[in-house]
Order: sequence, then C-alpha cells, then structure tokens
Amino acid sequence: MAATFGVEAIRHFGNARANGVSTAADLTYTFNRSNGFDDELRSSGHTRAWYWSEQDVWENDIQDTSGGGDDRTWVDDVDLFWIETHGNHTADGQARLLYDVPRDQWRTFSGTWELGEDWNAEWVMAYSCDTAPLGTLTGLWNIFNRLHLYCGAWEEMWDGITTDECGEDVASNLTDGDTVSSAWIDGVSDWWVDNHPVVVGPATSQTWNGGNVIWSLSPHNRDHLWGHGSVSPDLSPSQQGCLLWRWAEG
Repeated sequence: MAATFGVEAIRHFGNARANGVSTAADLTYTFNRSNGFDDELRSSGHTRAWYWSEQDVWENDIQDTSGGGDDRTWVDDVDLFWIETHGNHTADGQARLLYDVPRDQWRTFSGTWELGEDWNAEWVMAYSCDTAPLGTLTGLWNIFNRLHLYCGAWEEMWDGITTDECGEDVASNLTDGDTVSSAWIDGVSDWWVDNHPVVVGPATSQTWNGGNVIWSLSPHNRDHLWGHGSVSPDLSPSQQGCLLWRWAEG
C-alpha cells in the first residue's frame, strides 16, 4: 500500500521583510532537504500529491476548512505532509509558521488547525525551529482530530551544509520500516550541529496506566508509513485520553 504525501518549502522571505512582517533571513539548504524527501519517497513507490514552493505556499493550505481555510484540499488530503519554513510558537504553545505571501495570512497558528477530520492526514513533519517547546506541548491538543503524530522541534533546527540530507534521511528511514516517530528523530539528527526534534501524538486512556505509559499501545510505537509496517487506528477527539511525546537532541 502506497502513501500519499505533500511537500511545501519556503527558502526566501524577501516579500515578508519588505512588508515589515518579519526580519527573518533567507534559508540556504531548504530545497536540498525537501527535494531529498520527495525524491526518496517517490522512488519507493509513494505518490506525491503536490509540491508547492516559495510564494505558492499558502497559510490556508493547513488552516481548517471550517475556519475559512482549505486544508480539505491540501494538508488534510494526504497521509504525510512535510513543510519547511521559519517557525516559532506562542506563549500558550501554538506552533507558528512564516510564509512569504498572505494567502490568507503571513503566518499560520496551530490554533487554526484541525487535522485528520476531513480526509487523510496522519502525520505532519515541520522542519522549523521552536514549533513545539517542551513546556507548552499541550497547546497542540486541538490539531489532533484523527491526526496521529506531529513531528516538529522543541528548539532550533539548523540550516547548514551538514543538515542538507535530513529530508532524504527521514524518508529513507520511513521506507526502511522505521516507525514514523523514530524516522523523524533519527533522520534529522546531525553529526555537526544539534537539532532538537520532538514527536507529539495522542493515545487512548488505556495507554496511560496509572501514570505508567504503555508505549506499545501508542502511535509512537505502532505507526509506520503505509506499506512499511503497522499503522495505529485513527482516534477521534473523544477517544484521545492523553498526549505523549518523544524528544531528542543531536
């Protein structure tokens, strides 16, 4: 069984700077990572639904349709979504991503996301800094409407020559049969700089057994890319009893 995936990547932010939205510098190796992710998955027989770059990447691609966005057509219509841009977070733990064109907004805030509800979305991967700080991870609760895992960063994710293969490495891990959680954490690790990956996802109340986490029941241990191992069932919000996360530095 093949997975469907979508890719979005922004390297240049001159339009955002010119409009006084952000002072963020342009990135350098964005397309090395996103192209590597795309190439590796397609060469393994998975289906790319779309690949948007630069000012063709829009905030409303991930915003919930019920709130005026169009996630039903884009992010919520693929199994796996990869995005790279500048990231940050709000004080209450919402992920924040920067765009270079306001369609509809210059930034997205994860308080407007609700993924998995309409169609497919199981896994989101954001190669962006600071989108899931460890102290405020519960601020991501609302994004999980049958979404399985959010893969982000609890501090910096570096843009450098030694991290240019991170996208390819993540995809290779996925197609080698690693869990989605491990594929992200291992794939973005680097020998020169310390990246800070984190994976967040809901589980049933049975997973939280009197304070002892039964990891074998969680999507962290069960979820693999379609065709490369098991995948846990979707959990509606009413079935989500706890939020679990894994993180690393390296």
